[in-house]
Amino acid sequence: MDSLFSGKSTLILDKKLEDLQSLRAILGNLGFGDVQVASSVNMALSMLREQTVDLCFLNYELGHDDKNGLQLLLELQAESIRRYTSSYVLIVDPERSELLFGSPENAPDIYISKPYDAIRLRQQLDKLMRIKRTLHPVEQLLDQGKWENAIALCAEQEERYPGLRVYLKRLRGIVLLRQRQPAEALQLFLSLLAERDLPWVRVAVAIAACQSGHLIQAREQLDLVIARQQVCVEAFVWRARLHRLFGESGEALALLRRAVVLQPTVAILQGDLGNQAAMNGDLGLALDSFRAAVRYARYTAFQHPDYYFGLVRLLMSRIDDDGSAASQLALEEAIRTLEGAQRDFLEDAVINFKARLLSGEAYTKAGDRGRGERFAGEAVRLFRALALDQQAMWIDQLQEGVENTSLEEVVRALRQELTRSMAGLQWGRANLRGMMQFRNGELRPAFESFQAALELSPGNASIALNLVQAALEMLRRGSEELAELHSVCDEVLYSMQYAGLGPRQQKRYLALLKHLSESVAASEEVES
Repeated sequence: MDSLFSGKSTLILDKKLEDLQSLRAILGNLGFGDVQVASSVNMALSMLREQTVDLCFLNYELGHDDKNGLQLLLELQAESIRRYTSSYVLIVDPERSELLFGSPENAPDIYISKPYDAIRLRQQLDKLMRIKRTLHPVEQLLDQGKWENAIALCAEQEERYPGLRVYLKRLRGIVLLRQRQPAEALQLFLSLLAERDLPWVRVAVAIAACQSGHLIQAREQLDLVIARQQVCVEAFVWRARLHRLFGESGEALALLRRAVVLQPTVAILQGDLGNQAAMNGDLGLALDSFRAAVRYARYTAFQHPDYYFGLVRLLMSRIDDDGSAASQLALEEAIRTLEGAQRDFLEDAVINFKARLLSGEAYTKAGDRGRGERFAGEAVRLFRALALDQQAMWIDQLQEGVENTSLEEVVRALRQELTRSMAGLQWGRANLRGMMQFRNGELRPAFESFQAALELSPGNASIALNLVQAALEMLRRGSEELAELHSVCDEVLYSMQYAGLGPRQQKRYLALLKHLSESVAASEEVES
């Protein structure tokens, strides 16, 4: 029994019983202890939430409508439960291994293929376990969130183990990105690219370049990766963001459609496609994408309420008071979706309030004013029960949602009460201060005030749009902080779910995105 494998715990993600039994027997003969099995990504994710595992075997092919094994790494990372000290082995056909490389942070350690060869597998695992044993002190620090200590130890280990320099630089670069030091990460990944032309290194260079404002450099690297037919979620996401930044909405939509064809079960790609399609006015595509996003994000860190609300707002464009069959079908799907949001976010008072509010809007639009008024009244009642800061955050949406109902005056009075109370909220004071500074032309202070307000009230769409507007005004007046401001605007706008915004905020969002694209295009001309 090999001491490298003795007592190590293992999880196998696969559906085929014969293959499972074969791999399980090989691992047992090698000395692995606890060998567990999962037949789906969600099942594996649930198991890994409860326990740590030394080695995970992830089959890429789990079925056409099922999440693939590579997605488990993405979802573990999203939940912050991916352990660096664990090992991840992707089971995939040999010819596809070069195309399915994951990303800088979410890549498998090694690839293996079926049918399993016991001798070959032992050799691969032996090499992997020896590398992981050497890297263990660094990876343990990463699992503990001791980022600075990990960076220092990486540098020491690079001197001691030159053969592991690529692994250690990768870990160091990941930490630099996590620590929001993209310029330092960019230099590190560029030096690594000069040594080894690997696809994940190019994606790492692109991400660091995007975050530090070197957009043309990022675009070049991502185009090379995508042109080689290499499949990486982050590559598609960042390239689509760059298309948007340069005002290329059609190209962004086409790229995301291609990404979804390749990986239809990735919720973040479906959500991005839904938002882009909504911005481009492609209603049918947007609806299908959000339906898929809701389905594949359920019970994971990617489950987002605005996937539900975005879908409902899109359905409402098909609802009319003409009594047509199409309108009735759209109304029924909208109500079912809102009920699903309430079930999936059962303890969330804000989701409950928003679901009632949108139900009222949908019924009113369909001509059922009685139900519309009843749901709007429930929404107001639930709104009053929210904490003060939540009321201040959602008053705009409430006021917009009860327009043309008997509750307009009630909500207008509520708004006046809230305005007087805003001074008691730290983020409210920062936002009001930013608005005053903006009106007085104090743009940098206004920008910083909005930043502070958004940190205190993350997800607040009004503050986020104020922040972008202040940044764009700074750029319009000749600010030399192009890289920083473009990066901030991109990050803020991308973090918002366009389709889930109210109509007025959507209009403002599109106007700001247009101005941002014009600024980026102008800076590209100067750089060229």
